[in-house]
Amino acid sequence: MRLHAFVAAMTVSLAIALLPIGSTRVFSQNALPPLAAEKALTLPAGYTIPPQDKPCILPGNKVDLQCLILNDPDFARVRAEEAALEAQALVAAKSGSLDPFHAVQTLGELEIFDPNLSVNNNIACSYCHDPAAGYGNGASILSIFTGGANPGSVPITNHGKYPDNRIAKRNPQSYVYSPYFPPLQYNITQGDFYGGNFWDARASGYRLQNSSAEQAQDPPLDPEEMANPDSACIVYKLSLSKYKFFFEQVWGTGSLEITWPANVATICHTPKGAASLGGSATPLTLSPTDRTRAQQAFDEFAQAIASYEIGSSVSPFTSKFDGYLAGSNSLTAQELRGYELFRGKGTCNTCHLDGRSNTATGTDTGAATSVQPMFTDFTYNNLGLPKNTILPWYAENFPDQWGFTGNPLGIGFIDEGVGLFLDGYYGPPLPPNLTWGEHLPFFEGKFQTSTARNVGKVPYAGFVKAYMHNGYLLSLKEVVHFYNTRDAFPGTFVNGQCRPGTVEKVNCWPPPEDPNNENMTIGKLGLTSAEENDLVAFLETLTDGFVQTASLTSTPASTIRKPATPPGAGH
Repeated sequence: MRLHAFVAAMTVSLAIALLPIGSTRVFSQNALPPLAAEKALTLPAGYTIPPQDKPCILPGNKVDLQCLILNDPDFARVRAEEAALEAQALVAAKSGSLDPFHAVQTLGELEIFDPNLSVNNNIACSYCHDPAAGYGNGASILSIFTGGANPGSVPITNHGKYPDNRIAKRNPQSYVYSPYFPPLQYNITQGDFYGGNFWDARASGYRLQNSSAEQAQDPPLDPEEMANPDSACIVYKLSLSKYKFFFEQVWGTGSLEITWPANVATICHTPKGAASLGGSATPLTLSPTDRTRAQQAFDEFAQAIASYEIGSSVSPFTSKFDGYLAGSNSLTAQELRGYELFRGKGTCNTCHLDGRSNTATGTDTGAATSVQPMFTDFTYNNLGLPKNTILPWYAENFPDQWGFTGNPLGIGFIDEGVGLFLDGYYGPPLPPNLTWGEHLPFFEGKFQTSTARNVGKVPYAGFVKAYMHNGYLLSLKEVVHFYNTRDAFPGTFVNGQCRPGTVEKVNCWPPPEDPNNENMTIGKLGLTSAEENDLVAFLETLTDGFVQTASLTSTPASTIRKPATPPGAGH
């Protein structure tokens, strides 16, 4: 079903509880009951709500986002981290000792950690992409209460309304290794899209031929995120930044010299979507020459971010598994069992390519065909995830104080993934290739096959990490169990709830939010619980930081990249 053909208005009181395996969770997804009794939230095993957050918890498993922004310890940690990293990058920028390669990367680092680039000068890119959490959501409390979705720059001040802050509709996707995704292309022979960035492929890279750079241009202009009303506003703020000198050092003297209108500060402090802007995407009045220069600087801003993201700070290939491929360390017995399952019975490497052949229907040749596998095939899949109605964005169906309505369909919104992009949900010029639209029926419900690298990276033990585009799954164990048993318990979810005697996420799964084009490779893999644990153990070997880069820099390249076969593999 196309989004634009689906129009619904529903008022429901939902019982929403996100629980670990072994806990009870009963609520409606596609078949929503008219009135469901609210149930107390059972927290993930081992997690306790921080005392600072307790005043922020509202009835109905909701949260006061403004309260969390001010009080949550993870929010404070993320802000401290980004301030320290920005300061460190500024020192490097001022040192005068950076070569051109590291200069452009350092500029991207300064931009990513700069909160002044948002409409209210209050959130940086890293606010939603915490390095310590693998450049994804960095707040446990959000994983549990918002599906990992992060509040944006704009508070909502309407009295008594929920949510009290504009908020993204999805769990923020990690951008580790994202620059390795090529510009989006449709492969006629395979009948599939390859490349692009974002869960739904909308950062196609068509203009800059760099999907990661075009991804970097989206959040600053997204009304739910950094909410700048005009791309030139980012350039204006760069011209006021502490690192303006460095931007011009990298991209050329005068690259930020633009004649700004007298009302530039007012316009650039007005959130995108405000009724006063009249729907204009370019409310700043600039001369044609200055508009062209501003676009060029915005492109350079994005290219610097892509340069940082492909560098060793974000995409370093330093996991335990990378060391294993290099022959510098071994894997434990459990990790090796997990690796065999990953490329065998679990069928994981049929999408998350590991540089080896899959053994489910044949024999692995044994050779590692890539010593820096990306653990993705760069395509898109519908895994059949249930709708996660705890996302606050479903409630953002009212005009805020600026006259902006984030989600007019409310709970009736169906996240079609790539289908939204192909169906023109984001407006012109998307999709940029009009012939792509004919493939819409085959891509509804599909989301990007993200790299499996750093899926286990967390800032500290006990951190609750949200997985998938809607944050429905809250641990790697839940992820593997879902892949293993999604279709193993037919008939257990009836009339909007799990049957008595069954437990959601254990032996009962709600139906998919969008059943179109569901991937049937997974769903009934026949793994035991012990085998699920083995797979989790292997996935955790993909976390960067195991191999110390400091020691590698003093080691001859021939030693680091020696053409040795991984332990246990043959030619």
